[in-house]
Amino acid sequence: MSTTGPLGMGSTTTSTTLRTTTWSPGRSTTPSVPGRRNRSTSTPSPAVEVLDDMTTHLPSASSQIPALEESCEAVEAREIMWFKTRQGQLAKQPCPAGTIGVSTYLCLAPDGIWDPQGPDLSNCSSPWVNHITQKLKSGETAANIARELAEQTRNHLNAGDITYSVRAMDQLVGLLDVQLRNLTPGGKDSAARSLNKLQKRERSCRAYVQAMVETVNNLLQPQASNAWRDLTTSDQLRAATMLLDTVEESAFVLADNLLKTDIVRENTDNIQLEVARLSTEGNLEDLKFPENMGHGSTIQLSANTLKQNGRNGEIRVAFVLYNNLGPYLSTENASMKLGTEAMSTNHSVIVNSPVITAAINKEFSNKVYLADPVVFTVKHIKQSEENFNPNCSFWSYSKRTMTGYWSTQGCRLLTTNKTHTTCSCNHLTNFAVLMAHVEVKHSDAVHDLLLDVITWVGILLSLVCLLICIFTFCFFRGLQSDRNTIHKNLCISLFVAELLFLIGINRTDQPIACAVFAALLHFFFLAAFTWMFLEGVQLYIMLVEVFESEHSRRKYFYLVGYGMPALIVAVSAAVDYRSYGTDKVCWLRLDTYFIWSFIGPATLIIMLNVIFLGIALYKMFHHTAILKPESGCLDNIKSWVIGAIALLCLLGLTWAFGLMYINESTVIMAYLFTIFNSLQGMFIFIFHCVLQKKVRKEYGKCLRTHCCSGKSTESSIGSGKTSGSRTPGRYSTGSQVSICSLK
Repeated sequence: MSTTGPLGMGSTTTSTTLRTTTWSPGRSTTPSVPGRRNRSTSTPSPAVEVLDDMTTHLPSASSQIPALEESCEAVEAREIMWFKTRQGQLAKQPCPAGTIGVSTYLCLAPDGIWDPQGPDLSNCSSPWVNHITQKLKSGETAANIARELAEQTRNHLNAGDITYSVRAMDQLVGLLDVQLRNLTPGGKDSAARSLNKLQKRERSCRAYVQAMVETVNNLLQPQASNAWRDLTTSDQLRAATMLLDTVEESAFVLADNLLKTDIVRENTDNIQLEVARLSTEGNLEDLKFPENMGHGSTIQLSANTLKQNGRNGEIRVAFVLYNNLGPYLSTENASMKLGTEAMSTNHSVIVNSPVITAAINKEFSNKVYLADPVVFTVKHIKQSEENFNPNCSFWSYSKRTMTGYWSTQGCRLLTTNKTHTTCSCNHLTNFAVLMAHVEVKHSDAVHDLLLDVITWVGILLSLVCLLICIFTFCFFRGLQSDRNTIHKNLCISLFVAELLFLIGINRTDQPIACAVFAALLHFFFLAAFTWMFLEGVQLYIMLVEVFESEHSRRKYFYLVGYGMPALIVAVSAAVDYRSYGTDKVCWLRLDTYFIWSFIGPATLIIMLNVIFLGIALYKMFHHTAILKPESGCLDNIKSWVIGAIALLCLLGLTWAFGLMYINESTVIMAYLFTIFNSLQGMFIFIFHCVLQKKVRKEYGKCLRTHCCSGKSTESSIGSGKTSGSRTPGRYSTGSQVSICSLK
C-alpha cells in the first residue's frame, strides 16, 4: 500500500483498499438468568476501531499518483484535510479535534470523485468513552455506571458516542443481571435479611431504569441528530434496533423485581416509559398508555387481554413511547399497502409518527399474539398534503443480528385524518405509522420561477430604496438628528442583510462560505431589529423630555445597535459554530435549539418595542397639553409613532412568515415571506423620506440648486451653512429645541 501527499508536496496521508466492516452488537456467552436471553457482562469495545492496515509516511517520487489515473483532489471536509487519493481507495485521517478514532473518506471509482455522502465519522467518539469503559471493568454497580453514562450523553455527541452508548446499555443489563443474582435471598438468610436483599434489588433496578431513560432521552434529542446522520444507514438501523430491544429488556428486569403490584413511570421529552406489575384477579379495566394523553398518541390493552396472559394471578406490562427514533429505523424494505394515489406518484416512505411499544410477560419472541387486538392512535409528525397513504406497521427484527424491517402483517387501519391515525394489530411489539411522502414544494416549476422573480425584483427594488434612504440621511445636513441617525443605521443594516441574503443564502456548496454568510445574516438582521427598537426608545425620550439638550446620545445608540448583535453572534458561535449553515440554506440550524439565538432576541426586542411605543401612544393621547403650542406638532409625532409601529409589524411578520416557511415549506408561506421581505426598503423610503415634509424640502433644494442654478458647490447638501456658526446638536439647533421643530 502506498501513500501520497497532495500533488507531491510532501504532505502525509493514508489510504487503503475499500473493505467491509461489520457492526457487531457485542454479545457473548455469559450464563444467563433463566427465561432471559444471554447478555455479556464483559466491557463493550469502544466505538473506535483500530485500522490495522493504516500507515503514514512521507511520499516518495515513486509513490506519486500517475497523471493518467483518475484520483480525488485534496479537499477539506468536516474540519479534516483529505489529501489526494487514488480512485477506489479509502482515505483515512484522525478524527476532528476533541474526538478520538479514525475517520475515512471514499474516493469513488471510476470517476475519481469523493463520496457525495461525505466523510465517514462513525468511528469518532468522545474521550469519555474510555472513562466509561474503565468503569465497566472496575466492577462498579450497573446503576452507578448508567448514571455516569446519562451525565456524559448530555453533552455534545459524536457518531461513535451513539453506537458506544447503545452497546454500553446492552452490556449494563447483563451486568445488572449478574449483580442482582448476588442479591438473591438464600435458604440460610433470615426473613429480615431476605427482605432487605429484595428491597435492594428493587432500588437498584429503579435507579438503573431511571438513568437508562435519561440516556435514551439524550440520544434522541434533536441536537443529537447530526451524530446519528454521521452513521451509515445500516449502523443507524442496528443502533436504533438495539436501543428498542435493550429498553424493553430493562423494563422487564424492573417489572420482575417489583416487590408488589405497582406502576413505575419515567417521562422525558423523547421517551416515556411505563412498567407495571398488575393483579389479574377480580374486575380489570382496559389499560391505556400514556396516562397523560396531551401529546395525542395512545395505546390500549383490553382487560380480556390482560386476564388471558396473566400468570399466577399477575401480569407484567411494559409500554414505551419514543420521539425522534423513527427516522433511524430504515423504511428501505418496508412492506406497504399502496393506494391508487401512492402508486401513481413518485414517492418515498417515511415514519410519520412516534414509535410506540407494548409488551407483556417478556417472551423469547419479540412479538406476542393476542386474542383481542391492541388498538393504538398516533399523532402525525408532519401534518401536510405531502404525506398520505398511512400504513399501520410494526418493526420486525432479529435479536441475533439486530436488523429488521417495517411490516404491516396483522395490522389494519381503523381511522385516519390529517393529524392522527388509529390502528389495530393482533400482536404486541413496536408500532408506528408509515406514510408515502412526496416533495410538493419542488413539484411545481412555475412557483419556483415566480418566487425567484419576486425575490430578485423585490429585493433589488428594496436595495435601491434603502440606498436612497442612506444617501438622504447621510448627506443632507439639515436632516442630521439622533432620530435620523437611527433611521440611517436601520437602513444600512437592512441593506447589507438583504444584499447578503440575495447573494449568499444558497451557497450551500461551499460550507465555510455558507457558515460565514449565515453568521453575517444573523448579525445584520439582529442589528436591524435593534435599531428598530432604538427608534421606539428615541420616540419615548422625545415625548418625555419635551425639550432636548444639545448632548447627543448617538454613541450609546451605536454601542447598543451594533454591540448587542455582535455579542449575541459571538456567544452563539462560541457555543456551537457548526450550527451556522445548513444543507438547504445558509442560515441557522432549525433542527437544534440554535435558531433561538435569533428568535429569542428578536422576540424580546419586539416585545420591548411594543412597550415603548405603547407608552408613547398613551402619552401622546393623554398628555397633549405640552404639544399644543404648535398646531402641527401632535400630527408630526403621531406620524412618527404610527410609522414605527408599521415597521415593527412589517419586520415581525416578515420573519414570522420566514420561520413558518422554513419549518413547513409551504408555497403560501414562501410567497408571503418573499413579498414582505421585499417591501421593507420600499416602506422605509416612502414613510421616512417621501411622506416627510422636511425631507421633501431638502430634495427640492437639491433639485433647484443642481438643475436650476447649476451651483452644485452650494447645494442643500451643505444647507446647514446658515447655522454654520453653531455646533449641530441632536436636532441641528441651538442648545434647546422643541421636538415640534422637527416636523
